[in-house]
Formats: sequence, structure tokens, C-alpha cells
Amino acid sequence: MPFTVHKVIKEAHEDGIWSVACGRRGNKVVTGSVDDTVRVWNADSMSLMHTLEGHQLGVISVDISPNGSYAVSTSLDSQIRIWDLMSHSLVKALEAGPGGVPSSSRLGANRDNQVGSVKAWSVVFSPDGRQISTGTHDGNINCWAVETGEKDRTLETRGKFVMSLAYSPNGMLLASGAENGSIHIFDVPTGKLLHSLPGHSMAIRSMTFSPDSQLLITASDDRRINIYDVHHANCLSTLAGHQSWVLSVAFSPDTTHFASGSSDKRVKVWDINSRQCIHTFDTHTDQVWGVAYNEDGSRLVSVSDDRSIAVYNVYSV
Repeated sequence: MPFTVHKVIKEAHEDGIWSVACGRRGNKVVTGSVDDTVRVWNADSMSLMHTLEGHQLGVISVDISPNGSYAVSTSLDSQIRIWDLMSHSLVKALEAGPGGVPSSSRLGANRDNQVGSVKAWSVVFSPDGRQISTGTHDGNINCWAVETGEKDRTLETRGKFVMSLAYSPNGMLLASGAENGSIHIFDVPTGKLLHSLPGHSMAIRSMTFSPDSQLLITASDDRRINIYDVHHANCLSTLAGHQSWVLSVAFSPDTTHFASGSSDKRVKVWDINSRQCIHTFDTHTDQVWGVAYNEDGSRLVSVSDDRSIAVYNVYSV
């Protein structure tokens, strides 16, 4: 499996980049930055297609709808914005609630100093594209209807700040990771809490399901990556290799490997069967906040506080 750096876009934003999403359809990459903007890129050429403006504070999280038509972004301004990726226009702006911090107290690229009481942190589209879910500082998960912009329901973890979310690809499960290292898995149709897992000793920054919805991978400030059997609710493996906080994880659509990004400035690719690191990229010069695969898993994209986007070839053999 060859691993090469395909392209690096330096100064892709005017400040650190905190989030990235690759469209399963539509051939687009979306990034969110401390510079308050969301940017849309052509996935092949990585040329800038459009800059979406409107957030008043740094953009924390972005996602792309399963059909590739829409993007969603959350910000420290506690707004959720849904964007049309065809017309590059704002569809809806949802007020998640009071929170965030005034612009006069922004502290550069350190997200943790800017939390305040943010009511919409990480954001994900449901696999059917009908809902978006956001994690909140008070430990809840809010689920919003895309069509109406109304809040459908709130799932309570009775825990700490929800920093990461992931839907299973089959749409049946919604997992959350908290500041205290706990993991909660909900049944989507009923909203029932199925499992509470001990998880990690520190904050869970990112999580991703395997394409078959059987495994959950979590990334934590404890420098560890955990792999869980979702249905039996047990931890299969704990992987070490990063030298600092693990900030992001993404599962390849080809099911053979997954990637991680860290505060140690590195991106690692892991083999899911051997559970070993099979390649390390040292492309970035600052912490790596996001990693995402393209539709067929042949390319991996990473974003960093160094304001750059890196694209890697990760072809399977």
C-alpha cells in the first residue's frame, strides 16, 4: 500500500483549521477555521471554490450531507449554519442557545480556552441526511430536523461536555464522546441509551464507526486510540503511538485502515486487522485537528493549526 503526499495547500485559511469533511458525493471538501469562515474545495484539484461567511467566531466543526448537497457548520458563536453546496448560499441559521465567548476574548487557536458554555460543538449529519446532531457543553445531544430547522429531541448523557459525535453508517446508532472520557451509544429510532462505556481517562476528541457499523474507534487526549465492538460493548484494542493528544480519527471506506491526527503534528495510518501503525506523515508543523477520507478511500485529507491542508495518496493494493 503506497503512501505519498499528493498536495499541500499552505495558507488555506487565514488562521488555524479546526475541521474537515469530504463529501461522499459531489466531489467536494469542506473546511472550518478559526478565521470564522467555511471554505469549499474541489476534491480533485483542491482549488478553492467558495468561502462561506457569516459565523461571528471560529468554526469548530463541519460536515457534508450524504447526498453531497449541503454542508453544516458549528461555531463558538453557538450558531448552526446549513449551507447549499450547489449555490454556495446559506439555507438556515439555527440558534443553538446562549454560549460562546465575546470576540474581544478570543485566544487564537486554542479551542479549549474558548469553550464558555457553547450549545453546539461537534456536528454530524445523520446517514439519511434528514437530521443533524450537535454535542453541547452541558452533556446533551441535540437533534435537529434539516428541513424545518426545529429541534426534534434532546438525548441526555448525564455526563460532561460532549466533544465528539458519530453516527453508525447504517443509521441505527449515535455515539458520543465526552470531556471526562466517557462514551455513550444511543439507539437512533428510540432515543434509548444502549451502552455507557468507560472509554478513556481524558477527553474524547473524535470518533468514527467502521463502514459495516460493527466497530467504533475513539481518539483521546490520553494519547490512546480505542477500538470497540459496538454490539458487545467491549474494548477490543487500545493503540498507542502518538506522542500527544489524539485529536481526530477517520475510517477508510475501503474498511482496511483508518487514520488519526494528533497534537504531535503527525498523521498516522493504521491497519485495522493487525492494529498496527503502517505509515506516519510528518507534513504539518502544528497540531492536526481533522482527518477525512474521500469517497473511495484512495485519498486522505488533513487540516492543522498551521493553516494548511494536506492531501495524501493511500491506495490499497
